[in-house]
Amino acid sequence: MSFRNFRPFPGCSTAILVLSCLILCNAHPTLARTLTFETGLERLQSPNTTIKGLHRFYIGYQATPHLSFGQSIYSAGIGNAGGAFFWGFEGGARLPLSQGLSLSASGFVGGGGGALQVIGDGTMLRAGLALEYQLADAWAVQMSGAWLRIAGAPIDGPAFGFGLRRQIDAGTPGAWATKLDAAGVFATAQTSPSGVRDRNDRPQADVVMVGARALFDLGAQTQLSLSAAGAGSGAEGYMQVMGGMRRDFALGNAGLFIDGNAGFGGGGHIDTGAGPRFEAAAGLRLPVTRAVDAELSLSGAIAPTGSFRGAAISVGVMRNFARTRQARAEAGQEQAARWAYSGGLTIQRTGPGYFVNNNTARHVVMQESAIDYFIGESLYVSGIGQTTLHGGAAGYAVGLLGMGYQFDLSPRWTVGLEGRFGAAGGGGVNAAGGVVGSVRSVLDYRLTENFALSLGLGQLRTLRRSGMSTNFATLGIKIPFTTR
Repeated sequence: MSFRNFRPFPGCSTAILVLSCLILCNAHPTLARTLTFETGLERLQSPNTTIKGLHRFYIGYQATPHLSFGQSIYSAGIGNAGGAFFWGFEGGARLPLSQGLSLSASGFVGGGGGALQVIGDGTMLRAGLALEYQLADAWAVQMSGAWLRIAGAPIDGPAFGFGLRRQIDAGTPGAWATKLDAAGVFATAQTSPSGVRDRNDRPQADVVMVGARALFDLGAQTQLSLSAAGAGSGAEGYMQVMGGMRRDFALGNAGLFIDGNAGFGGGGHIDTGAGPRFEAAAGLRLPVTRAVDAELSLSGAIAPTGSFRGAAISVGVMRNFARTRQARAEAGQEQAARWAYSGGLTIQRTGPGYFVNNNTARHVVMQESAIDYFIGESLYVSGIGQTTLHGGAAGYAVGLLGMGYQFDLSPRWTVGLEGRFGAAGGGGVNAAGGVVGSVRSVLDYRLTENFALSLGLGQLRTLRRSGMSTNFATLGIKIPFTTR
């Protein structure tokens, strides 16, 4: 098991898409007061696909007491299609019917693919209704019905399921007042016993993954752990999204920890069956600076509905917000960490050499999510994830990390320059080994203190062998926020 021949894969874009929403949970002060999340499982009534059911995870901003909008990720959870992921934008409305009972409606548009089940655009549309019963001030149980359509897959019909809704603002009795303890990136080298076979009935190869993780305070040295990762070598196309608990045992500024996580993963011929995955880990956390920790851990994982099982070693770098928050509180100082979330659409122009198949589309439309963390007044670290919506390239995804610099032209106008590198692949796009670089200029117009329109123009191209080179334009929104 080694990190040789490692290359980041766009499964990392899943990490960026998920964690950009999760970090918003800790926005301060007004944004976080109105966030909720929903999770559930729906069984599809489409017989001609191995995707028999989808798990749904939604984080939404409550614009009014009854209207919300945000992002969702859907992953295969029933059947034999572990690795099918679809993510995008979702909005919902809730209508109270009586004391404790309400009816909610939601609409989703996004894209994705995986598990060899989607050929074409990969656009997913979902319209849903749910009957909700309030169990407590912060909890509600849902019974749902929906109509799903996935372009390029034999899925166009009803789905039924159940779910939970959880309030995460501090203003509701019994709700969770979030505190972001740490966020960072990690790399994992995973190996499997000799008897484990992949979906092609070959010995399971060693896999290297990269991803991102966020830790939220639950009190008593216990944290909620949320992460997402994608394979860089050994299983191109594999992705996973995990959630669980971490117990920390402090040793001064250092510490030992144990993790227990559950989630969904698949792709890259790893046999996760329907997609569920469970893992346990133990590790060591060491401070590198006042604000940064290094982590080393050993873990074991299993897919209960597939043949996969394995052991792994992980190394990570985490920005420790809890320690700096405590130090500033003891010194009587208050300094917020600055972030910005962006979401929107990107249009890539195709041309000769863009596709490796006979696709003749002139443009590929991607949905995009990004998270920026400021390390200075104008300099920021930036991560971006994209997945296709239109253009016959189902499964095409891009994940990039880099730096940006912005400066004000006026009180409302801001211009920025960004450079990133990372990975792209899937959907018949000529990624030529997968490693890509991107440059972009960005123009933002502030509508309010916490909301801006954003326009970007740039170029994305492969860095290794001769591959695609595309100019692109991006239009979306940007939401600056702070955490403490």
